Amino acid sequence: MNWFLIVFFIISICAFLITHYYRLKQDAALEHIETFETEIALTPSEKLLQYHGVKMNYLDVEQAKKLIVKNGEYLQGMNQANLTARDCLSIDDLYNKYRDAFDPITDTEQKIVDAFILKLLENIKQYNIPYYNYVVHWLKIISIAKAKRWLESGMPHTLETTIVMDANWFVNPRKTTFIHEITHVHQRQTPMDFEDLYPSLGYLYNPVDIKGLDAIYPLNRNNPDGMSKYWLWSRNGSDTYWWIGAIFKTAIPSSLSEVNLMALKLDKEPAETNNAKNNYIFYYLKQNPTPLSNLKEFISFFGENPNNYHPNEMTAKFSEWYLMETLRSNQGDGDEGSNIYEYENYEGYRIYKKYFEKMINTYYR
Repeated sequence: MNWFLIVFFIISICAFLITHYYRLKQDAALEHIETFETEIALTPSEKLLQYHGVKMNYLDVEQAKKLIVKNGEYLQGMNQANLTARDCLSIDDLYNKYRDAFDPITDTEQKIVDAFILKLLENIKQYNIPYYNYVVHWLKIISIAKAKRWLESGMPHTLETTIVMDANWFVNPRKTTFIHEITHVHQRQTPMDFEDLYPSLGYLYNPVDIKGLDAIYPLNRNNPDGMSKYWLWSRNGSDTYWWIGAIFKTAIPSSLSEVNLMALKLDKEPAETNNAKNNYIFYYLKQNPTPLSNLKEFISFFGENPNNYHPNEMTAKFSEWYLMETLRSNQGDGDEGSNIYEYENYEGYRIYKKYFEKMINTYYR
């Protein structure tokens, strides 16, 4: 009798455990299905917020208008050549025109961009966590506005923390363009992050007008992402300095694209006082300008780049290369493609990469 009770008790316990096991397994399966179904039901915008803590800020037309500040540095820096290239006669004219330079971002376009950013973050996270953290950080700071096709001749640019994108980008987002503009916001908001990088790339900030450039400065195209005209460049170890700019071909240009990228070789002499910046006085003796594409030491150091006339633009281009190298891709989704292994051929990019990786591994771990 006792053996019968013992056997019955053991069988009952086994039956209970087996039943409980299958119930737990079924509950887990149901929970997994419910989680999967819930995840599928989430929109890209909801996934961005839930998985990455990012909610994109899209400006409507009225919000975007406030970006145009009449007394701001950008508009006030416009001379006659820059006004003419923008089909305006005065700063008042330009202010009124640019206030009407934005279009609404549709719900469909916002969904396209959110899905694009979600995929971009997921891809970056696979390869480089500090870089992912860096991008997420700046996504939480930026806003996005949509430009009419004529604004800045269709060129994406930034104003304060807002990225102003061309209309086509909202239909076919380009990841390298996006990271390029994020870099410009970074440059503007925390310039200290770049102050040690630029000298290592051969750039020298010389904040005085250079004698002999009085006829050149008025023809230099204004760029909201690189407004200073005081940067000089010299190949590391060289004693030769160049002023570089995007110079209008005429005093009455018909568009912003009517420029030549030129390098002007400067002469210098030791400063007589300790008040002079960099211990040199630079001047230009009217030598023939050199097309930037013909400045061999510049191209061999930085690589080919159609937008390479300012250190802000150069490093923003390097940020594109770094993104593409991170993603192990050869194409830029509409941007000019390049073999990722070619980037390392250029000393300038190698310097940038080492500097940038040290920064993100220090502050975005």
